[in-house]
Amino acid sequence: MKFKLIKLKEKHARLFGIPALGFFLAFVFCDKAVPSIAEIGKTILICFVFWQGVFMIISHFRKRFPKIKQTSKRLILTTLFVSLYIWIADLIFRAIFNYFVPELLWDIESYWIHFLQNLFISVMVAMIYELTYFYARWNQSNLEAEKLKTEQIVTQLESLKNQISPHFLFNSLNTLAAIIPEDQDQAVRFTEKLSEVYRYILQYKNKELVTLRTELDFIRSYLFLLQIRYPQNLKVSYHIAEEEMNNHIAPLTLQILLENAVKHNVISKSEPLHIEIYTDENGRVIVENRLNIKTLAMNSTKTGLENIKKRYQYLSEKSVDIIHNQQIFQVSVPLIQLAEAER
Repeated sequence: MKFKLIKLKEKHARLFGIPALGFFLAFVFCDKAVPSIAEIGKTILICFVFWQGVFMIISHFRKRFPKIKQTSKRLILTTLFVSLYIWIADLIFRAIFNYFVPELLWDIESYWIHFLQNLFISVMVAMIYELTYFYARWNQSNLEAEKLKTEQIVTQLESLKNQISPHFLFNSLNTLAAIIPEDQDQAVRFTEKLSEVYRYILQYKNKELVTLRTELDFIRSYLFLLQIRYPQNLKVSYHIAEEEMNNHIAPLTLQILLENAVKHNVISKSEPLHIEIYTDENGRVIVENRLNIKTLAMNSTKTGLENIKKRYQYLSEKSVDIIHNQQIFQVSVPLIQLAEAER
């Protein structure tokens, strides 16, 4: 409905704006006190041709360069093509009026006056369209940013609730209780890692970004807890380019992906789960595992991946890519450089 309303208003602007502007300019640029009907008609015709031409040029470059950050490029190209259009159309008008209405012919001395008149018409029309378009895009961008920011807060809270859930804590405490009688040193290390996991969650729960190095340090603590529960059955390998370590990632992203892999795949001595975490040449961090889905599928709300996708819609122009086939499940997350993180 909104789109139809905008189109209708634009149509009305041309329907009433062209005759009104032509009538007004006929009086402004006329040498006489009152312009003749022919002069008024000529000016309205000129307004129509220039208005319509400028509108088509603006519409074309809006489609080519629709984003706010492309405004400068769009304005430069629009100005160049509008100026060229005015010059060509002006020459055509002079030739037509010279042939059909010689009494309205412009003399060579007044050429630049009429050119400026045409430029004024075109600039006025272009300014109206561009200011309206810029305001609409700016307003839409603000609304989208607010919406994504709200979703970002919701997903952060959802991630936090997932990680400090009683189920996770219950499993961790059961594991701790089981190893205390057998290996007290291991129990101490387990307690330290559990403390590090919760400290990370509490410290970074309100942060939009952390460095990949920080996230990986947290992941090693988190994996220590899991590997105590699945000794020799859960294997994780890292292939991280050193130059990517100081780039940024949304906190808990890797934890959610690892948790999904552990939750949905068989983990046993005969069928261990192997997860790979690596970076590629495109500045992305990838979490990948071979699929061995549990026979008894666990209930899944599928909020984890959706949370990650929504957070990256807010944080980056690059998308989160997922490959899911019969052999592997792979999630590719864009790393965010400092300049982009500070926007």
